[in-house]
Amino acid sequence: MAKKPLSIWYQLFICLCIGAVVFVAWQQQESVRSWFGVAAQDNGSGNGRGVGAPVIVAPVRQEADFLVFETVGTGVAQQSVLLRAEADGRVIDSSLVADGQFNKGDVLLRLDDSEQQLALRLAETRLVDAERNRNRLEQLRQSDAVSASAHEDTITAVELASLELQRAEEAILDRVVIAPFDGVSGLPTVERGDWVEAGDQLATFDDRRSILVEFDLPETILARLDQKSRLRAASFVAPDRVYEGTIVSIDSRIDPATRAAKVRVSIENTDDLLRPGASFTLALELQGRTLPVVPELALQFTSASLYVWRINDGMAERVDVKLVRRRSGEVLVDGQLSEGDRVVIEGTQRLTPGRAVNVIGNSALEAAPAEGSQVES
Repeated sequence: MAKKPLSIWYQLFICLCIGAVVFVAWQQQESVRSWFGVAAQDNGSGNGRGVGAPVIVAPVRQEADFLVFETVGTGVAQQSVLLRAEADGRVIDSSLVADGQFNKGDVLLRLDDSEQQLALRLAETRLVDAERNRNRLEQLRQSDAVSASAHEDTITAVELASLELQRAEEAILDRVVIAPFDGVSGLPTVERGDWVEAGDQLATFDDRRSILVEFDLPETILARLDQKSRLRAASFVAPDRVYEGTIVSIDSRIDPATRAAKVRVSIENTDDLLRPGASFTLALELQGRTLPVVPELALQFTSASLYVWRINDGMAERVDVKLVRRRSGEVLVDGQLSEGDRVVIEGTQRLTPGRAVNVIGNSALEAAPAEGSQVES
């Protein structure tokens, strides 16, 4: 007797049930894998958790979240001025030469001051005459031979003559350019015999015993910076040298447009190889807080979180972590991990919380400390 075929609706119902089971199994695949792993090792023992899952572990290290911030900047002299003429006149003497070394107070350039010298002699003569007239009237004043107003006029004349003398002296000084500090002159723009006017540029003048470099540091890593942060600098003008820099100032505010603060560093230039205006590549070493370091293989991902499996009294324990930074083969994480904790790097697919484990292989695997992460401006 032939069997009655199943109705189309019944077949459809069976297919939907099978599909639902497959879908639930796929959504819970980690639990399903763990269940089958336990069942495979139970082998009829009746206690799957009593059989250790084979795993390979590695120790947790604690290291500072070390960063190297790389940027570029332009150097300036620690003191720098642009020499200008303070008066009109013809250059009669000049010591300005390219790369000339001068001490503070040295005369760098002179303008013709013949008229000012005559004005000075005239002012000196008027002052002597005014003082002589004042002294004579002071003697006559004692015998009431002159009025008090006449005597006061002579005192005023002395004061006016003294001011005129000071103005004549200042006019002569305006025609002399003096080194404002110990430094080096740049290429002069005038020569002996040239006519200059007040405000004309004569030359640059720099104190380059140290070079200052300014750069922007993002606000996201500004908290790491302190006066002891190490900085290395290099420049094309001295390609074979690496210089140590010192942080001299940090701006008191953050630029809202760039979201960065200006930082100024000083680079010693005792060998006088560096030049103001040169470009510099800077590498600023920034220390951060101490964090756990685990092999990248230990990091497990789910749709909602990151975690690692830690071995605690022979049992697997799940520890949620946050990824801070990747290094070569390792990751810095933020989580409840301590120095020396053992985390699983192989065999994670069969683990569940509280599952017994059997550590195999080299459990004392030590990864070499990695170089600090680099951040570029």
